[in-house]
Amino acid sequence: MEAAFGPGSPIFTQTTERLSRIFSQAGHTPPVAARFREWQRSWINVHGQDPFRAPSNEELFIHQTYLALLARLTARRFVAPRRPISGAEELLEIINVDYFGRRGIGNFGEGDYFSWVSLEPRWELDLEDLVLETVQGLAEALAPYDFTQAAPGILDGLYRRTVPDSPWAPRWLLEYIVEEELGLAGNPGSDRRPTPTRRGMESDLSLLDPACGTGAFLCAAVGAMSRSMRDRGGDSLDLLLEMPDRVRGMDRDPLAVALARLNYLLALGDLVQQQHPPVLVPVYLADAAQVPASPPDTPDDEAIAVSTPAGDFPLPLPMVDNPVMLDWVLGRLTNYMGGAQLRLHMQSEEEAVQEVLNAYYNYLTAPKPRTPVPEALTPKQADILLETARSLVKLHIRGEGSLWLHVVQNIAAPAVFSRCRFPRLVASGSRAFFEMCSSLYLRPQGRAAMLMTKNEAAAGCAGRRLVGLEGVLPDAALLVTGPEQRARLEPTGGPVPDDSSWAAAETAVRVVDDV
Repeated sequence: MEAAFGPGSPIFTQTTERLSRIFSQAGHTPPVAARFREWQRSWINVHGQDPFRAPSNEELFIHQTYLALLARLTARRFVAPRRPISGAEELLEIINVDYFGRRGIGNFGEGDYFSWVSLEPRWELDLEDLVLETVQGLAEALAPYDFTQAAPGILDGLYRRTVPDSPWAPRWLLEYIVEEELGLAGNPGSDRRPTPTRRGMESDLSLLDPACGTGAFLCAAVGAMSRSMRDRGGDSLDLLLEMPDRVRGMDRDPLAVALARLNYLLALGDLVQQQHPPVLVPVYLADAAQVPASPPDTPDDEAIAVSTPAGDFPLPLPMVDNPVMLDWVLGRLTNYMGGAQLRLHMQSEEEAVQEVLNAYYNYLTAPKPRTPVPEALTPKQADILLETARSLVKLHIRGEGSLWLHVVQNIAAPAVFSRCRFPRLVASGSRAFFEMCSSLYLRPQGRAAMLMTKNEAAAGCAGRRLVGLEGVLPDAALLVTGPEQRARLEPTGGPVPDDSSWAAAETAVRVVDDV
């Protein structure tokens, strides 16, 4: 994929040139300008540098949009591998993510920073043909490839060329960490080699990666849990419905999150290629260090406030306790946003907004049988959410509503995760990040594992398990929640191929416990 679709390839050059032409003519419109501005803010937040230095802010934004579109088209080819894309309407639904919603796949990037290519007719830019030509050309370049059994990480090499400082580790090591150190492959009665860290997997075992990048740890966890559930006789449909509650992640990098969502789908395998009930892709664009708190003068058990550059957005607590509500109930607001826009030709803005909010309030306080969220909100809870809905509808009239809806749905994730907490936590990061995430997201008696520099791991190893990786990643080590132990991983017969599974690599790697 890197040779065929990376920088220097004909399709990369063609598509980025067309995207640049679209951006040059649409960059002044509110939906495009807002997404570009927030992407810039995100880049600085993640990488600590001005995007004007890398290599030019617009150029990098175009390159990342290209990769995000490639991920969406790849996902479409994977979830319906035997059905050709039917035409222009479906292509546009793929890039604005409506296609995946229709297939019962939620939280796949609706309204995100890279959705700017889907231009609304109200801006009268006359770019529809160029947008379609751009996406069609990329889809045709993908057409010769068979994605039926595509594996997670298919586009990660392209991502690392866009974001060269992103963390990386071989697949087998990531699988070792989640299977052996965190026990996600534990299975009583298994005839696999017992280790001091492997245990039978608890029925409620779940895992969070609070800095998931492109989702490598998440995919390793999905694979380990899937095998364990199948070994215990689990039904494949139950596996699909349970996995989004068991393996979840977030990251601050919008492009990494777009690829992590693709990789999560690929890790679920043929389960998402069949008819299935609605399912969320549980990967969120959020900063693990920023946990939304209750608004001023509001009891902690009533609401949280999501703070954004566009203002604060309160959410009633049921939406925090059940993230499906963020997708299902708050996501339905897009219908009402469009309704307000349509009413502007015959009503004032205030009248149009109030009319659709009255209808939305009725929806919120009514039972919703045969949906994932059948319970109604109480009038008080609905009033809290209506404050957020009012702000989002007004932002939509300005042209930015779907962006801020996406932001609110995503950056609420740290509040969701800190309330439920997890028995297992895994990530790549610093020792300070290890401490912070353990305190915010790990259950009492839970187990966390984090890849970090060997110097940081050595400084924080008191009372914890330290696994040296000199023969694998010379500058890194693994720090694991206690008891205090020292161990190291040693390849026994030369380098292990990076893309090997742990099942294939474990005979070539020795775990040495230091006394």
